[in-house]
Amino acid sequence: MVPAEDIKAQKYDLSISRYKEVVYEEEVYEDPKVILGKLKALESEILADLNELEGML
Repeated sequence: MVPAEDIKAQKYDLSISRYKEVVYEEEVYEDPKVILGKLKALESEILADLNELEGML
């Protein structure tokens, strides 16, 4: 909790950034080639399912 004196000193500004420090965490991403490979595999699965559904019509 923030003491009332601190809030008063900030002219009653209740912006969270005044009282809580923002902590940035670096994101780690997979290699773009790996991501594209996964997307292609997923797209193949989707197309196979769509073809199966179309066959049911």
